[in-house]
Amino acid sequence: MSLPASLVAAVERHTCFTGCFRNESPVEICVDAAKALAPLVQVSCGDCLSYHVGALASTLPSGMTAYSLADALTAHMRSLRGYAWTISGYHAVGSGFWLSAASYAGGLFLVDGSRNRGNQSDVDLLIEAFKHQLAKPDDPGMLDPSLYTAETIHVDLTLPIGPVVQKQDILASPQCSVMPRRGARRVTLVAFQPLAAVAPSAPASAPASAPSTPPAPEPEAPRQLALGDTCPTCGAAFIERPLFSGTFVGCMC
Repeated sequence: MSLPASLVAAVERHTCFTGCFRNESPVEICVDAAKALAPLVQVSCGDCLSYHVGALASTLPSGMTAYSLADALTAHMRSLRGYAWTISGYHAVGSGFWLSAASYAGGLFLVDGSRNRGNQSDVDLLIEAFKHQLAKPDDPGMLDPSLYTAETIHVDLTLPIGPVVQKQDILASPQCSVMPRRGARRVTLVAFQPLAAVAPSAPASAPASAPSTPPAPEPEAPRQLALGDTCPTCGAAFIERPLFSGTFVGCMC
């Protein structure tokens, strides 16, 4: 049994950017006054902590818990939005910090650490996540804050941005704005320069004036030897030869 379509559609419409969900305590609800209470499996958004959604246990795959439902919805949103990984919420490592972050390929990240008090930037908090192994950096240089650029944007990801290869794919999308707007969430667009600066390019074509080189002739297939023939490679006769157990037909190659 797959997840209920209405549940998945509701989650996809939620505007928080990471799409991370956390388990909530199970509850029992009355769906029919003439029947016993029915168990409800519920989860909440790891970004805003205020969006709660769930489904009757009877509509979910057998044995699905709030933990597995949260994992399934998080994995679905990660795939839908093209993220390599996502994290969200309060992380009880080091001195403890709040961080929501989503990684695209090519050293691009959406980051929000606005719940933290102090002077750590979103780049600093992203590096903290790497140091404490909440996420794995793609490059050893990702622990160096001087190799990043950061800018504030507002995104509404009720529709995915689409394939993201470079920073401009995010900035040019209709889901992104540099100014606040209804339904959009404030995030920091972080680019790790050594990777983000490598733009994809088409394969280089040969100059028009370059002379074409004829392909090298394919080597002739070796002639199949018959019994009694002499092998041109090792000079031995092609005959039946004894083994420790049995025989074989061939030369000494």
